[in-house]
Amino acid sequence: MISAHCARCVFTGPVGITRRALLIGGALGLGAAGVAANSVPGRRLLGWTGPDGVVPATPEADVTDLGWGVVTSPKGVDRTTLPVCVLLHGRGANRHWWAEVGLPNFLSATAIPVVLVAVDGGDSYWTGSAGRMLTDQLPAHLAGERMRAPSAALGISMGGFGALALATRQPLRAVAAISPALFPTWAEADVVREVASRQEWEDNEPLRHVADLKPNTAIGVWCGREDPFHDPAVDYAAKARAEVTSFEHGLHDIGYWLRVLPEALHFIGDRLRG
Repeated sequence: MISAHCARCVFTGPVGITRRALLIGGALGLGAAGVAANSVPGRRLLGWTGPDGVVPATPEADVTDLGWGVVTSPKGVDRTTLPVCVLLHGRGANRHWWAEVGLPNFLSATAIPVVLVAVDGGDSYWTGSAGRMLTDQLPAHLAGERMRAPSAALGISMGGFGALALATRQPLRAVAAISPALFPTWAEADVVREVASRQEWEDNEPLRHVADLKPNTAIGVWCGREDPFHDPAVDYAAKARAEVTSFEHGLHDIGYWLRVLPEALHFIGDRLRG
């Protein structure tokens, strides 16, 4: 069954009466009766936010929970021979969320030769101890299993923030950010009450550190037009000169994420093969 984790990534708060604030309000599920056709609830009712993605009916890949992370790889392939992509979940989820939404099926259907490693980050926005785990502990864990250090990252919502931030801290060949939860101002970041301090936000917010991206990192950004994070995602993609971008209609929800996940996986696979 598909989980609705990450719905809490959409936040409320006094961010001003702007298009972004209206999108946030719509994403919170305001009453459908009487809403304008072009509002987020109205567009959802009329089917203008794009089709939901579906989990492919294919044999699952090999999945192993090692305690510190869930490792997913093509069935029957030696994991030690493949490049590694770390998966960063959204707010309110954990490492098991990826299996719940059918990631093993997607990997099998796309036939991409890569090991996917999902780890737990709590609601940390992948900063603080969770960020240090990615750069320090995770490579050691992988080495203990005779696997390579991550050369790519894929994240959704809070995980998109984390994946883009990780690319400023260590070399990665590819980063796929889906609906990245980016905050142009501290006032907006402070609303989520998960970033520990203004200093931590300033030190990690990807929008503030585009110039710190490591060389030769391919960036891909996907974000729906009806997503409250759409405008910051477009801004980031332009500043980072993202190689792949997709800003079609879509909400900050599981239907959109399942729709674009195959494209994001192919982007990762292509860059790791190149």
